[in-house]
Amino acid sequence: MEYRIPEEIVEEVRLRSDIVEIISEHVSLQRKGKNYLGLCPFHSEKTPSFTVTPEKQMFYCFGCHTGGNVFSFLMKKENWNFVETVRYLAQKQGIALPEKELSPREKAHQTRRRRWEEIHDWATGYFHEVLIQKPEGEPGREYFRSRGIELETIKEFRLGYAPDRWDGLLQALQSRGISPEELAQAGLVIERERSGGTTSYYDRFRNRVIFAILDSRQRTVGFGGRVLDNSNPKYLNSPETEFFNKGHHLYGMHRAYQGIRHHGFALLAEGYMDVIALQKNGFHNAVASLGTALTREQGRLLKRYTDHVIIVFDSDQAGIQAALRSGEILRDMGFRVDILNLPDAKDPDEFLKTSGVEVFKDSLAKAQPYVQFKYYTIIRSKPSLKDPLRASAPDKAEIVRELAPDILKVSDPVEREGYERFLSLELGLTLENIQRGILAKGPETQEKLGNTEKNLQKQDKSARKRDNISRCANKAQYEPAVVDGGYRAERTILRLLLEGLIPVSYLDDFDEGLWKDPLHKEIYNHLKKSQYTVDGALLNMESDTLESKAAQIMLEEMDISNPEILFQDCLKTIQSQKEEATLEELEARIIELEKSGDLTGAMALLEEIGERLKSGEK
Repeated sequence: MEYRIPEEIVEEVRLRSDIVEIISEHVSLQRKGKNYLGLCPFHSEKTPSFTVTPEKQMFYCFGCHTGGNVFSFLMKKENWNFVETVRYLAQKQGIALPEKELSPREKAHQTRRRRWEEIHDWATGYFHEVLIQKPEGEPGREYFRSRGIELETIKEFRLGYAPDRWDGLLQALQSRGISPEELAQAGLVIERERSGGTTSYYDRFRNRVIFAILDSRQRTVGFGGRVLDNSNPKYLNSPETEFFNKGHHLYGMHRAYQGIRHHGFALLAEGYMDVIALQKNGFHNAVASLGTALTREQGRLLKRYTDHVIIVFDSDQAGIQAALRSGEILRDMGFRVDILNLPDAKDPDEFLKTSGVEVFKDSLAKAQPYVQFKYYTIIRSKPSLKDPLRASAPDKAEIVRELAPDILKVSDPVEREGYERFLSLELGLTLENIQRGILAKGPETQEKLGNTEKNLQKQDKSARKRDNISRCANKAQYEPAVVDGGYRAERTILRLLLEGLIPVSYLDDFDEGLWKDPLHKEIYNHLKKSQYTVDGALLNMESDTLESKAAQIMLEEMDISNPEILFQDCLKTIQSQKEEATLEELEARIIELEKSGDLTGAMALLEEIGERLKSGEK
């Protein structure tokens, strides 16, 4: 059963929460008149366009068109859901929330999860304390010193060290009342049966530096450990449990989700140290998979924040192949995928140390699209292709066949032709022959894509559908090319409704066919269902787009000093435009009738237009 907080309590939390105070914890705000200005936390900008209005308890960015109330801000900034956000603000204001009624099974599951989180939090604290305070943590401190990791970074990532003991963590957590059986269930110790039927336990992580895997709420969900000698395995992760699946998490996401939104793309690295090095040097959008091949679940996690990923894996052959596999998964999920190959360096950590931040930034700007990176990988792998222009005809045909499935999956026709022209220049073939080669129905292409022509038609149709969806999803960012009087009138009426200056019931006789803009109609329909006004009406809106649009309308400069007169004038403007549109439709119909030879019908419509114009003059 879904947990719902009573609306009256949500409203109390909202009214007692000062939006300026809350946002100031995340954004540096400066007062300007009645409002506060700052740099937007949701996109990169140098000139402040992020506005907070205490009078209305709302925020709006005139750069990226994101807006809403105090709940919306925290949900976007912290990646919390609505209930988590209300809980946080209620706790700050000392407001008690009712407990959710749980089934016995749900209660048992919740109890296990809380215990699991508690155990992992204590384990994180133990490993961290050993690293920064205990004499036995010196090997770990020496390792991080050698990698250029300072104390501040160690604390930010809650890094730790598991001493070279069989029972270090076991004893530390047993002193807190945690049984060995619980630690075994959490995957932190290993159970071993001895002869005679007795059972013993020992620490899973020993003589390893520890990387706490944190979620976006800063909670430890698992651990990764790296050995300090040549023993195997080099890296060891927490095992799969009821509450931890490494294929569902990304290392560094506890900080990176905000950086990804800020930069507009994610940097996908391979290792823990790569992420730490990248974030330490200002690339706060860096994450890594947890020692396994990238999964679609990890892709979906990235999809919450961006559609653009730059892969920066190790430059050895294994890293290149892993980049191609990850790129294929992300590309098939609809991401724009670029791959950065770092020459003369094993990984991003090493490159940053030897070449510096500015050179890395320059390299990042030269990251290659997935298809081009794959092309150069193919070229380097075959000695006969050292000079593609002089390669044999069969070799050139083989290159085109290998890349055909990837190019055919590109839905954008402009991008697809760009790759075709790229191959044309690289291989010294005409564009037409490249396109024929890609569309050729060879066995491999048939097997992977079925009928190519039908597939392309399907892709084009799918692309148009995605474009339409994208336009709808981002409609709050775009206004009509010409803002007509009717459009302004609709916005003015919504402003009066949001401010509570006219009741929603005023429109009961007019709302059918009143709204020309579909987003305006959605906001109005929400207001009809809501019992609150102003930012309270933004609660539980169906989408961020509606919230942002409503916030934009609320912060527009409007003279609303005479709401009743203004409302009537807006209705007249909308009605007048509807009548004008109807006359235009009649005129168009007359032309059609004349073309078809139906002069009688055309004369009848002409008389109707005359009558309407006369009545309008009166």
